[in-house]
Amino acid sequence: MEYEQLCKSIFEIDKQIRFAAVYNSKIEKVAGGIRKGVKTLIPESITELSVEQSFIRWRTRVLMEDWIGSPKYALAEYEKIKRFTFYLGKDMILLVSAELELDNNLIINRIRQLI
Repeated sequence: MEYEQLCKSIFEIDKQIRFAAVYNSKIEKVAGGIRKGVKTLIPESITELSVEQSFIRWRTRVLMEDWIGSPKYALAEYEKIKRFTFYLGKDMILLVSAELELDNNLIINRIRQLI
């Protein structure tokens, strides 16, 4: 999968998508980033901490596969944004953040189609 193209395609889904990036398990950004012209809400060091925690949570979800099935995505809604996490395999995750008004089903379904 070409991760940079994936992130570009995600930005094309809706202008309310603020951020789309792929990270590896070493917490290195492999592709993507914040949408051009959008002001970041958190410093890079906090983003890295958040990515690290996302991997921990994702590994916990995978441990439950035998009982409840494979995880498809995770969604967290904050006061200012929504954040979606998708597992891309081989210790890669896709993080997407969007404005609160964006329809969850729209973004989830479209991104799952791209993946």
